[in-house]
Amino acid sequence: MARVDYDRMAADYLEGRVLPAAGMERWRDAIAPWLPAGAGGPVLDLGAGTGQFAAAIAGWFGVEVVAVEPSDGMRRAARAFAHPAVVWVGGGPSGCRCGTKPVDWPGCRPWSTISTTLDTAAAELRRVLRPGGPVLVRQAFPGRMGEINLYRRFFPAAGERLVAQGELPAVERVAAAFAAAGFRVEALQPVAQVSAPSLAAYRDKVRFRADTGLRLLPDDQFAAGLAALDRAVEAETTPRPVIDRLDLLVLRSSCVSWPAGPSAPG
Repeated sequence: MARVDYDRMAADYLEGRVLPAAGMERWRDAIAPWLPAGAGGPVLDLGAGTGQFAAAIAGWFGVEVVAVEPSDGMRRAARAFAHPAVVWVGGGPSGCRCGTKPVDWPGCRPWSTISTTLDTAAAELRRVLRPGGPVLVRQAFPGRMGEINLYRRFFPAAGERLVAQGELPAVERVAAAFAAAGFRVEALQPVAQVSAPSLAAYRDKVRFRADTGLRLLPDDQFAAGLAALDRAVEAETTPRPVIDRLDLLVLRSSCVSWPAGPSAPG
């Protein structure tokens, strides 16, 4: 099974996946009810990538963000989104630990993109999350990708490969894994984001091939999709923003104390 080297992809990811500041405003509005400003402890961003959302959440809500990212390359690229309230930690789901201390501060509210480490992530988030706290998952889910331009209009095979390789688990799969760890689904809603101010700007981002699904495509299929995108750009007489809709899935832990473990950092 082909895998993507995120260390090598990091520079392209930084250029090809960045969202315009205005394009993120609806995400701020969508997560605001779940991450109220001044409500306590830090937010855990699991799978933080190059840190655009980690920095945005720190700025929007005035909270500390613990950004967990296993790729050294991604963490290096995150300098572009440096924020004094964002603390970076290497590792996957078990990297919710800072050195030998777990990040189990009361009030921790994970904001996460969940993929192939689903069961491990669910168990670890249950360990570090305060009782009754929510997990927010920003994700493209199989069967709900009809309003994502990349997969619907230009590279449908990329979305198919992501699903086939388990990179995009279905809502039901996520819900089952988190239910086993003591969570219930509270909400599922599409959120519109402005991915680029115009189709031409969108094409310039796509050329970086920064989407995981695009990296999994054979080169000839990527070239064919890019050619279709070029034709769409040429046919666009009045530039319009490219709007994609991804989902926000909210899960909440039961109001039962987590298993005993090392004490919280002081």
